[in-house]
Amino acid sequence: MPLDETLRRLSLKTRLIISYLVILAVGGLVTSIVGSWIVSTTIMRQAQRTAEHDLATARIIFQDRVASIGRTVQLAVTGAGVVDCAVRGECASAGNHLTGVRGETLLDFLTIADARGVVRLRTAPTRGVGDTVTVLPLVREALAGDVVASSEILTADQLEREAPDLGGQVRMRLVETPRAVPGRDTVLSSGLVMIAAGPIRDAGGRVVGTLYGGVLVNGREEMVDRVWELLYRGETHRGKQIGTVTVFQGDVRVATNVRTADGARALGTRVSAPVHDAVLLRGERWSNRAFVVQDWYLSVYEPLRNHRNEIVGMLYVGVLESRFTAIRNRVILSFFGIATTGFILIIAITYVMIRNITRPIGEMVAATRNISAGRLDQEIQATAQGEVALLAESFNTMAKSLRHMKDDLEEWGRTLEEKVKERTDELVRMQARVAQSERLASLGMLAAGVAHEINNPLGGILALAALTVEDLPEGHANRPNLEEVVRQAERCRTIVRGLLEFSRQSELHMEVVDLNRVLDDTLALIAKQAAFFNVELVRHQADGLPPIAADQSQLSQVILNLVVNAVQAMEERGTLTIATRYDPAHDAVEMAFTDTGRGIAPEDVGRVFDPFFTTKTNGQGTGLGLSIAYGIVTRHHGTITVESEVGRGTTFRIRLPVGGAVPEAAT
Repeated sequence: MPLDETLRRLSLKTRLIISYLVILAVGGLVTSIVGSWIVSTTIMRQAQRTAEHDLATARIIFQDRVASIGRTVQLAVTGAGVVDCAVRGECASAGNHLTGVRGETLLDFLTIADARGVVRLRTAPTRGVGDTVTVLPLVREALAGDVVASSEILTADQLEREAPDLGGQVRMRLVETPRAVPGRDTVLSSGLVMIAAGPIRDAGGRVVGTLYGGVLVNGREEMVDRVWELLYRGETHRGKQIGTVTVFQGDVRVATNVRTADGARALGTRVSAPVHDAVLLRGERWSNRAFVVQDWYLSVYEPLRNHRNEIVGMLYVGVLESRFTAIRNRVILSFFGIATTGFILIIAITYVMIRNITRPIGEMVAATRNISAGRLDQEIQATAQGEVALLAESFNTMAKSLRHMKDDLEEWGRTLEEKVKERTDELVRMQARVAQSERLASLGMLAAGVAHEINNPLGGILALAALTVEDLPEGHANRPNLEEVVRQAERCRTIVRGLLEFSRQSELHMEVVDLNRVLDDTLALIAKQAAFFNVELVRHQADGLPPIAADQSQLSQVILNLVVNAVQAMEERGTLTIATRYDPAHDAVEMAFTDTGRGIAPEDVGRVFDPFFTTKTNGQGTGLGLSIAYGIVTRHHGTITVESEVGRGTTFRIRLPVGGAVPEAAT
């Protein structure tokens, strides 16, 4: 029997129920599939972003260790006896000093070579001295006068000369690894070293040798374990670590917390072939799921390069994929469970509704059959018209009500979205201000401590240097040098004053002020200075600004700082536009400073209020002015923002709340 014939034989109620079931089944299936795909994609994408963020953290830690070795070498070359050791081979004093340095900084070796590259002193227990180390590129560059720090590959023989135990540490058996590029070597005979070298200079500034030192990465469990603890805090999933960290020499794991099936660290295993080709051959960053020894990880690899930009290895961070797939599966199962429950509830509700809808029609059919049977006493027409009219009227009323409800809901939805957006934007701004204030407060405490510790010895240096200059006759050979010491000490004292001013939060002396009056008084103090002669000052000050409660002195300091910064940015030539207005939306007065200077690079705009950040040339600023201005405005419950376009200029905008009453003094 054809399907349409079968459907016609069914009752209206049954056909309606079947139609609803088909629609619900198809719609529910499509919704479940699409929803599951969205959930899965979102979770796995977030997991991949987590791995990329973790790699950035690991890279910073790795690079910081390399940089710290460079700083150690740079400071150690000035130590006692280092020059004598490099020039005359008298290394007793240097040996004592550098042995202590090597122990304190946990270096594997720290070595002095003379100007020809011949080793004069090795601080590690070793076979001796007298060999030539100019084969090391960093040594050659240090002898040329540069301080260099990077990750380099050294052979086992080279490492054994520096410290006998290092040669055995790098020699490891290479393990055949699934999905890896087949290798011809079976034993690793070189090592990845964080190494730095710096020149040793005599009193005349001539390079007389080099000091170099380093740390072997191979087998250093504490290095990767430190990163792992910082990132994952020992968390596991089904007995497996949720995160892994590895340093590769070439494609071989030389420092890792990846475990093999027997629980041992997977040293000597290789990276998979796709990662090998992308990172080591093409120098690309590789971010995807990867098979690591025996599990799939959401992984990020990036190349490690030496000082000549050659790829010497890789840095890897991965998170266990099964942890996120388990989360994804739980969410999807919950999604399907909710959908199934909803489907069953909808079926039950639909059945009741259809039965109620079709009952009047059934009654009309029964009445029609009674008339057809000859029982003419049935007032079908009147009854039918009454039921149909009532049904039509009810439907029309319902439809009209639904339309009104829909319009109201859409309007409420738009209003709610706008309110949510406003509150979200306000929350983001508040969070940014809180974070900035907390950072400034922390740096302020640090600055106060540093300035206090530096100020006393600096005063002694300045006083003694000045007295020495006065005692030297004109034309004395050392007089220019001492005068330069005095100038630089004066500059240091200026920086210390800035630090103290930045860290000191003095009490606000609040009073009701007119912003235009404060602006006029401040500009009158500086308008006749030479720096402003070639600056065109344009002022657009709104009349009748409402009064604000502010500390007039500190507000003048903010205005002065912004005006001077603008003039310096224009190199004392250009147009400075200052405008004031009332902002009714925020019930605040606004003051804008717009210059035609060189502008601020986009990557620097977010940092202009950070302490010690400056785009001025060396010696032209301390980087504290805008931080102090930010703190003053914030303590006035206001905001200060910056807009800039490179080559066209910069606008600083200050907004202060209107208030005629003077609040209690704030600190």
